[in-house]
Amino acid sequence: MQWKVESPKNDDGYFEQMTRTLFQAGLNWVVIRNKWPDFQKAFSGFSIEKVAKFNEKDVRRLMNDKGVVRNEKKIRAAIANAQECLRLRGQFSSFREYLNSFKGDQNRLATDLRARFQHLGESSARTFLWTVGVKLTPTKEEQSWHAKTEHQQHVR
Repeated sequence: MQWKVESPKNDDGYFEQMTRTLFQAGLNWVVIRNKWPDFQKAFSGFSIEKVAKFNEKDVRRLMNDKGVVRNEKKIRAAIANAQECLRLRGQFSSFREYLNSFKGDQNRLATDLRARFQHLGESSARTFLWTVGVKLTPTKEEQSWHAKTEHQQHVR
């Protein structure tokens, strides 16, 4: 099964997709999809420069915003991840260049993502990479899921 995904146009797009993946982890993705316009507003359009400057007042504001998922660990992780995106930009000039620096070594890339960014585990790091258009070799678990999904579509 193939899904069409496109790479984000800029670093803010990568940050937005990472934040979406972070908030979807452990939740129904439809809930996040429906709340996403509120997330975009609450997180300043996912401007890395703006979110990286969020402070305790912003954390409290987000914790009181019914339009977003009010999980303090995930909110703080999103802010820390914006700050890490700025550091990456200093090292690699762009998020895309950071991804390209791994020259297709998806295991090294996923490991580095998990080390650099907060609240990204093994599955969420792979999900993020897939959603930004990085070609991944499916794991056995992913192959099984794809096979089930394909079978369900043929049964309908």
